[in-house]
Amino acid sequence: MGRKATEVHPGDIFMIPLYLSSDHMDEYKLDYSKYKFHLEDIYAFGRLIEIQAGNVDLIEVFSYAGQIPQEPEVIIHSGRMFAPEHIGHPFSEKGRWQVLFSDPHYDKWKDSDYENISFLSPELRMWKGEKEIKITKERRIELKEAGVPEWIFHSRVDLEVRIRFVLETRGIALNYEKTVGERQSEYPKPRDMDKKLKEMLAPFRWSSGYGSYTLSLEAGLLNCDCFAGNRMSGNGYDWERVASAFIEKQGIDAGKNFSFDCEADTFCMISSSKKMLKEFSVSFYKFVMDKNAFEEFLSQL
Repeated sequence: MGRKATEVHPGDIFMIPLYLSSDHMDEYKLDYSKYKFHLEDIYAFGRLIEIQAGNVDLIEVFSYAGQIPQEPEVIIHSGRMFAPEHIGHPFSEKGRWQVLFSDPHYDKWKDSDYENISFLSPELRMWKGEKEIKITKERRIELKEAGVPEWIFHSRVDLEVRIRFVLETRGIALNYEKTVGERQSEYPKPRDMDKKLKEMLAPFRWSSGYGSYTLSLEAGLLNCDCFAGNRMSGNGYDWERVASAFIEKQGIDAGKNFSFDCEADTFCMISSSKKMLKEFSVSFYKFVMDKNAFEEFLSQL
């Protein structure tokens, strides 16, 4: 297999694996640097045309798809699978895409027909070979209908999905779902960055996903006698009442940082700010575990 693409250069040819998870969260969490890719698999192949600002790279994908060849010529001479695309954060030390061949003599103008690579900007402009050309609204419509792509950037997962679709329309059976299912135990597992926090907060539960963080607790697990002594059932809504009062006492602007999604059997608190919810959770946990302070607090509600 090739080398990790931590330092890439225009002209580098890289492999694009077609049997990895299509979950966008896994794309950035999983480390494939030590994963043993299957040499008998079908791979797609791309070339880095240009490194652009903001860690967005311009690449082209070749028509050749198959096992990794010994030399790059079979890839290069196959032509493009589709027009060049912009990819956000395409290369990293985690090795999802790996460089196979380098070409110190690569010339983007000659080898990739750079002057004719075009994209439509959101405004009435067309980017073509480093030049920005003003266009009319009517001309933009014509160019879009002619197949000139929009200037947007895709993720690696997006591109892998697109390539699989193209190959399947060619009649190449990839059996993606079946193969990925069979290899679940092989793939690297994401490291739980919140393991220590979860252990510290138990029996509260901490979870995260897609920019949202949650602190929850099954009603009836903590301080039932304290609630009963203050004529409360200790359900999820009582816990919300306690948490809201605790937030107010701490002087936190809850409206901007927290929301609740409680049920009778569950206390649930949500935030888009990991830092804010983590700080609150640690403080709230220490308070809840001090039964004397907790009971006194309940008596004041």
